[in-house]
Amino acid sequence: MQILLRSIKIIDPNSAHNGKTADILIRDGIIETIGKDIDATGVDEVIEGDDLHVSTGWVDMFATFGDPGLEHKEDLESGLNAAAQGGYTKVAISPDTKPAIDDKSAVRYILKKAEGHIVDALPLAAMTKGLHSEELAEIFDMQNSGAFGISNGKHTVSNSKLQNLALLYSKNLNLPVFSYCEDEKMAAGGQMHEGEVNTSIGLKGVPALAEEIVVARDIYLAEYSGVAVHFSHVSTKGTVDLIRQAKSKGLKVTASVPAHHLLLSDANTADFDSNFKLRPPLRSQEHIEALIEGLSDGTIDAIISDHEPHEIEAKFSEFGIAEPGIIALETAFSAAIESLLGKLSLDQIIQKLTSNPREILKLDKPKIEEGVEAELTVFSPSLTWTYAKADVKSLSGNSPLFGRELKGLPIAVINKGLIYLNH
Repeated sequence: MQILLRSIKIIDPNSAHNGKTADILIRDGIIETIGKDIDATGVDEVIEGDDLHVSTGWVDMFATFGDPGLEHKEDLESGLNAAAQGGYTKVAISPDTKPAIDDKSAVRYILKKAEGHIVDALPLAAMTKGLHSEELAEIFDMQNSGAFGISNGKHTVSNSKLQNLALLYSKNLNLPVFSYCEDEKMAAGGQMHEGEVNTSIGLKGVPALAEEIVVARDIYLAEYSGVAVHFSHVSTKGTVDLIRQAKSKGLKVTASVPAHHLLLSDANTADFDSNFKLRPPLRSQEHIEALIEGLSDGTIDAIISDHEPHEIEAKFSEFGIAEPGIIALETAFSAAIESLLGKLSLDQIIQKLTSNPREILKLDKPKIEEGVEAELTVFSPSLTWTYAKADVKSLSGNSPLFGRELKGLPIAVINKGLIYLNH
């Protein structure tokens, strides 16, 4: 199969063509020619248009699917289809399934079921058995079976001794360790961010301190153990400050933020729409500005989708009992563009979706060069579009962005000799 990308701007700091506008001819999955006015004779698919850009394939570092056990929320195929629609070529899958991805057979199940899909599934191994935070899971066996990191999903390990043991155990395995930080006792019963909005509407709040106190603990543990820790789902100003200080001391810590936490705030919950109920909760503008500053100065390394699908019965009910989370793979890029463009350069934004996640997950870094296998995302940062329920690839529909005009659209992904077009 031959694919021609016509007059497209290349964003890849590892390529000699970075910043240039050129044609790119891909034959049987390999970048054959990068140049001007390439002949389209015999080409199967020509991609062209206004303000087209191409980068190496985007990597999402955290998405929750329902497979196995909760396939009515999202099965593996529908989740990977949503990832392709969102411009991703790789997606790290949370172990929070039923049963959890806590043994080698579960890891092999994910990898086997994802074979042949254009998007690569990267299963994350459960840190503890059943995600119950009582004893370590079979991490070594899961790594040997293909796990790409260790995570306890959105279940904070409150036992500091067990958390430290997991860090020390991972040291010899050279596996990235994901830390989701929320003091569950302090956050218990909280429905949204603790601040002016929750006080005005009468919902119990989740204080920023519930996140920050666990972040501080895990920074101390990272220093004590000498192990790299990745803080996923950072959402508060205090967290950004703590991670910035840790990095200035030379500690091996990294961080990621959900794209929708940059676009939406706690003010959106004022009318009790359960689509805006998330974990961590949407924060106030002060925290959002700190997150953006953290992305700008390199404190926060990556932007994640934090895709979390739910069926109608779980989501569309009273705010207090609705499950937290939104589908986000298909809108994460737009949320990032709308929030960040003009505050970060486009190159910086793309770095948070490409090279930084690959470095944290210890993945190979593809290049946009002739003779190299094509793993690419084609996108327009300026194209406007409206997110419609009819276009959703996810099995679930829990998004607050339906009907909203968004800016920035993935056009196509190319990987493993396959192409996915987002029409």
